[in-house]
Formats: sequence, structure tokens, C-alpha cells
Amino acid sequence: MDIKSNFAHPLVSIVTITRNLVKEKREAFAKACIESVHFQSYPYIEHIIIDGASEDGTLEFLQSYVDKGYLTVYSEPDQGIYDAMNKGLARAKGKYINFLNTDDFFHNPLAVEVSVQQLESHKADYSFANAFLQYPNGKKVVWTGNIMRLAWASHYCHQTMFVRSELLRHIGGFNTDYKISADTEMMIHLYAMRAKYVKVDDNIVTYRAGGYSSQNQLQSRLDHSKAFYTHIGQYVGLTQSDCFLLWNKAFIDELSRDEQLELVCKVPHEYGQKELIEEIIFRSAVGNRFNKKYYLFGFLPVMRCKQHRNNIKYLLFSFFPLLTVKQ
Repeated sequence: MDIKSNFAHPLVSIVTITRNLVKEKREAFAKACIESVHFQSYPYIEHIIIDGASEDGTLEFLQSYVDKGYLTVYSEPDQGIYDAMNKGLARAKGKYINFLNTDDFFHNPLAVEVSVQQLESHKADYSFANAFLQYPNGKKVVWTGNIMRLAWASHYCHQTMFVRSELLRHIGGFNTDYKISADTEMMIHLYAMRAKYVKVDDNIVTYRAGGYSSQNQLQSRLDHSKAFYTHIGQYVGLTQSDCFLLWNKAFIDELSRDEQLELVCKVPHEYGQKELIEEIIFRSAVGNRFNKKYYLFGFLPVMRCKQHRNNIKYLLFSFFPLLTVKQ
């Protein structure tokens, strides 16, 4: 697939990772993904599929799109999704690159065009936008991109992100030491190094919830807190424990009120201190005044202490009731 661009319209590389689509019955999702790229209004796109040596008919399924000129496929063993994404980065020829999972798709045919326009006009290093978050039951909610939420990992959907390929290569691509959240580590890294970004005020991607990271919440938490501490936390007065507690605003359920406020006061304004305070106030208003977890080895939750009205309940492994104390 030989696609040329010009100075005014730079080439964009879209990278999608596949493995055993047929075995996992995900052909329909992959079809939606591939066609959403092909029918973009922006004409200067190369769609690269990095396949992890599928043996179930996936390559035959993809061949029909190769024959139509929709995409190029490279198939070889890899060491996981982020290793595969780095392989895609190495093969990409575009000025900008986007990583679109096979389960996800551009529901907006202007997604690439508006992103490139914003990148070029602002001379930015990367862009991000809003997305639809679609749950397995069909429910959809808007995921509003907000980089100020980096401290607790709900900042923006990486599938909406377009980044300068050379910049991503400069930082070494995706850090494969992070098995679950190397994409988040990359986002945090770029922000920490003050790379210039632009927010695209459009909803451009549908992201299907329930993927690998959603099924491995503890590892996601460990990865995110490590990345945030490494690139930002240690330089703004946050400890590794602070970063662990900030993930997904978990500290509100795991610390006493005084401890919550003490932690929030350490969070710089640019990382959402105001929003965290508002969340504490909101949860207080609905009666969830005390909800704390106790950890073994610093990460394994063994007991939960929860206050509801005038009772404090102690739960083993957050589920089995141990004791109820009336105040």
C-alpha cells in the first residue's frame, strides 16, 4: 500500500494489534475498526496491522482487506501487546501515529482530519479528544478527555491520541516493563517532559470497556502509581504510597477523612486538587463518610472498614463480614 502525502497534509499511521481474532470471535469488532479507518475523510492514512503470529484464520480474514488496499499486515511472534505496538511504531512512515485497538473504532469520519488540523495549526506534539466508553451491556457514556486527571488515571482515552512518531521513538516507544499500562506510562512521560499538547473538542472514538487492563485492576493500579511517581510524583512532593492511593480516587474509600484531606493538600493544583476536594465533599453529602481498606504487603487488600450511618462494619477481603460496631 503506497500512500503519499504532501507538506500540507502529512501522512498519518494507524496501528492496530491483532492475534487470533477468529478463535476469540472478534471478527465483527475488527471489521468495524478497519472500515472506520478506511472511510475517514482524511486521505493520507496508512493502516498497519501487527499480528502476533495468529494460527486460527485471522490472517485469511485480514487478507481480504489487504486485497482491497485497506491495510498492510505484518505477522510475527511478539512479547505482548506493547512489544507489538513498538513493532508498529518501527514500521510507521507517518508524521503522526495513532494506536487503535481491534475492539475500538472511529465513529466520527472526521476523527483523523480534525486531529491533524489541530496538531498542525498549534504545532503540537500530540493531541487527544473525547470518546464514547461502551460497556458489554451496550451502555455508552462520554469519556471527556482531561489531562489534569493524570494523577488518578482517568485522563483521556489513548485511542483518541495522535502523537508525533519521531517524538514517540525519541522516548523509546512503549516501556514494556509495564505489562498492563504502558500506554498510561507513555502519556505521563510526555506530559512530564512538557511536550506540547492540544485538546480536540470532539468525540471521535468508541472504546469498548472490558479489555485486558479492565480485567487486571490491581496491576493497572501498580503500573500507574509507579509511572506517576517516577515521572511526576517524586518531583512534586508525593510518595509512592500517595500515588498508589490516588489511583482511581481509591483513597476516598481507603483513608479516614483527615487522611484524605492531608493527601489532597499534597496534590498540586495542576493535577486536579480542586476536583478531588469536590469529590470528597460530594461523597460526604451522600453519607459515605468513612470507608478504609487495610493492605498486606502494601497492595493486597485484606480488610475493609466501612461506615454507614451510625454503624462501622469490618469486612474480610472487602466482602466477608467480621464485625459491626454501633457508634
